[in-house]
Amino acid sequence: MPVAVEVTNLEDDQVRIDISVPEDEVRKQFDRTVKETSARMRIPGFRPGKVPAAIVIQRVGREGLFAQMIDRAMNDWYREALATTGIEPIDSPEVDMGDATEQGVAFAVTLKVPPTPKLGEYKGLEVMKEPAETPTDAIEEEINRVREQGARLEDKDGVAGIGDFVVADIDGTLDGEMLPQAQSRDQLVELGTDRILPEFTNALDGTKAGDSVSFDVTYPEDAPEEIRGKTVAYSITVQKVQEKVLPEVDDALAETVGFASAAEMREEIEQRLATATERAVEERYRRRVIDAAVAGADFQVPPAMVERRVEEILHDTSHQLPQGITLEQYLAMQGQTLDMAREGLRTDAELSIRRELVVEAIADAEGITLTDDEVEARVRSDAADAGRDPEELLGALRKAGGWDNLREDLRIERAVDLIVGSATAISPEEAEKREAVEAKADEPAAEKAPAKKPAAKKEPAAKPAAKKEPAAKKPAAKKPAAKKPAAKAPAAKAGTAKSAAAKPAAKKAAAKPAAAKSTAAKPAAKKAATSSAKGSGTTAAKKPAAAKKPAAKKKPDAE
Repeated sequence: MPVAVEVTNLEDDQVRIDISVPEDEVRKQFDRTVKETSARMRIPGFRPGKVPAAIVIQRVGREGLFAQMIDRAMNDWYREALATTGIEPIDSPEVDMGDATEQGVAFAVTLKVPPTPKLGEYKGLEVMKEPAETPTDAIEEEINRVREQGARLEDKDGVAGIGDFVVADIDGTLDGEMLPQAQSRDQLVELGTDRILPEFTNALDGTKAGDSVSFDVTYPEDAPEEIRGKTVAYSITVQKVQEKVLPEVDDALAETVGFASAAEMREEIEQRLATATERAVEERYRRRVIDAAVAGADFQVPPAMVERRVEEILHDTSHQLPQGITLEQYLAMQGQTLDMAREGLRTDAELSIRRELVVEAIADAEGITLTDDEVEARVRSDAADAGRDPEELLGALRKAGGWDNLREDLRIERAVDLIVGSATAISPEEAEKREAVEAKADEPAAEKAPAKKPAAKKEPAAKPAAKKEPAAKKPAAKKPAAKKPAAKAPAAKAGTAKSAAAKPAAKKAAAKPAAAKSTAAKPAAKKAATSSAKGSGTTAAKKPAAAKKPAAKKKPDAE
């Protein structure tokens, strides 16, 4: 082992790591520094990299080379100390430099580490769980989506209205000159859709075949450059009006989407929606159980952890945007600045950190561990679910260095299962009654504002998409190679080339990628395990936090 470490726990969630580097490691790093310096030196009579060590030391000086070695190698030694101890700092270290000679180096780092929550009750929690009832209108909406797939357009007598289609000739001019991209013949325009500018809908609503309308459109600053901030005069002649006709819900329609009959189609839709509803209800219940355990814990999340998480979310968001769209541009489309986004993310970031720390503390308190055989069994199970070769997946996981990360994710998953498994579900009505009783009991001592039991608190049916909340579904195994970003949003399409009625391209780009405001994807590893109650499976190869290079308080003495 190149370095020896000794850990001392300090107050205020700090630790001190004393790091000792033996003589042979120091000499090896010194020789490496000499070789690297030799490769950069240009001395007549010697080829690059072939300058003898004695000449390098003579030219540069032993003290200078030793200082270079310390500056480069100390970060490696620091990282190794972190890996050895398993400590994950939440801020830059404070460094105290001790003895530093060619016979050995000693230094100490003082680190701020995540707080250890003082756990409250986390077993036997009573938490609201709503019944898994699929709304009738959800079934009808799904059937209507099938009908939309088989819809057809038919000519319509009379005037056009919202939802109708107009076949029209469009001419646009700018400053009296014909604008090529604003010319179109037999253009199909759907009234009322957000794919066209509202000025077109307003002008064509109530027209019939043979009518002509004229109107102006002033384009905003996010429109294509040639019309940005300018007013285009449009003249449109309606050729015909068409209406969308939906097919009847019958066997013929069912056959177009792969069913033998309309009854079979409806039954399958009902079953699918029922399954989705049950999963969503279970997901919300598991989330509430975790949040109830979190609410009972006593600790403060350091601001540095929150800020780091916010930056991670923004970083992940920026990598999910369509090519050519910067994070600042995307936020501007949402009416936000970078500072506004950071402020809006802090609450969600702190909550996600609280969940992680509490569940980790519960896993520690319960002594939850997994053997190599148990981790391997999970990988093989995931491989079978995904139709993958288990040996290939095991090899890829070990090669990617994700074995211990997966072990930790599965440990957290077991802790979540323990919390949820011991909880008792109560009805929304019972939760509401308890809340009313507690509120009434609190009235005489309102100034004390005692905390309500989290178990009985009724929550809304849905949370913001930013929080991938506890899910019951077991993840399928995927190759733990380089992590790909989340589903990429479709790239923005130019709107003026095909149809002058279309919105400017910049507005179309606002089709939300995976992360709006606080909807950015969360970083992987332990975070995935507490935001998804079943962990992240074999794909969760936790990346250790990049250790920041320690800056020595004083220069070492070269001897």
